[in-house]
Amino acid sequence: MKKTDSSRARREAHVRGVPYTMRLADGTTLFVEVPARMAEVDRGGQVAFTSQGVRFLDRVRALASRFPSLPSPAFLATLREALGMTQEQLGKTIGRDKLTVSRWERGTLRPSPEALARLEALARRCKRAGIRLNG
Repeated sequence: MKKTDSSRARREAHVRGVPYTMRLADGTTLFVEVPARMAEVDRGGQVAFTSQGVRFLDRVRALASRFPSLPSPAFLATLREALGMTQEQLGKTIGRDKLTVSRWERGTLRPSPEALARLEALARRCKRAGIRLNG
C-alpha cells in the first residue's frame, strides 16, 4: 500500500469510526462501529484497535451475549464495566458487598446461584433500558 493510501485510511478511520463484525457464541453476528479514537493504522496500513478499543469490544460482547451459566471472572468484570458500575455499586445493587464482587472478579470465590440470577436480571434490565458505551 502506498503511503498516501495509508494516510487516507488513517484520516478516514478517524473521521468515521471503524466498522467491525463479531460472531457471538450462539452464532449471532453483530455489527459494531468502533469509535475512531480507539483504532489506529499500523505500519502495514492495516487498521488495529488500541487497548481501549479491545476493551470496548469486550464490553459489547459481554452485553450482547447470553448470560453464561458459569461466568468467568473476566466476564463478570467486563460485564460490570459495561454496565458502568464500580464493584461497590454492583454489590449494593444485587445485595452483596464490594469485597464479594472483587473476589468473584479475581476468581477466588464463585457467585452463588442466587447472585448469578440477580446479575443476569440486572444485565437484562440494563440492556432493555439501553446502555451507552463511551469506552
